Amino acid sequence: MRSELRERGGKTALVVIDVQNGVVADGWNAEGVISRIATLIAAARESGRPVVYIQHEQLLETPGFDDLEVGSDAWRIHEAVAPAAGEAVVAKRHADAFIETTLEDTLTGLGAGHLILTGAQSDACVRSTSYGALRAGYDITLVSDAHTTSDRPTDAGVIAAEQIIAHLNLANQFIDYPETTSRVMPHSAVAHELMVVVTK
Repeated sequence: MRSELRERGGKTALVVIDVQNGVVADGWNAEGVISRIATLIAAARESGRPVVYIQHEQLLETPGFDDLEVGSDAWRIHEAVAPAAGEAVVAKRHADAFIETTLEDTLTGLGAGHLILTGAQSDACVRSTSYGALRAGYDITLVSDAHTTSDRPTDAGVIAAEQIIAHLNLANQFIDYPETTSRVMPHSAVAHELMVVVTK
């Protein structure tokens, strides 16, 4: 595989999923994850690559999202990774950011064919959006240390957030969709590649 941001079919875009005050408040190592996402945002901007933000909106019938009312502090994107003027913010109401949103049109307009995925929650919107991206024909890179979630109680006991994150990192290495590539890399390697691969 050639090095190593694959830009087959278009440019690389950094996608920041649901890094909202009410979503990341209880996330595992949230401060560190947000800091690493901020590093990637800076690298993307410096290298001329687009940054696309995903922002979940409240649905009254959606358990766990009662506090994400549009305009509320919980709904707002965390100030450390706030969009710059002109950067795309895509509203969503489902875990997969490709469902009933403007995301695909936005990416098409940007000429993006490879998506770098970061954000929250690992086991919900990050996972669903990564699969949605592959189904839509995008190459993806999941940034292994730039997504987060919270501990999850289950019938079998509590699953620690660290385990959930590690499992998604593992699972995404084995995803096999036709004519797409799924990679998992730490933010340091992704930031380096953003700076050394020539923008198309």
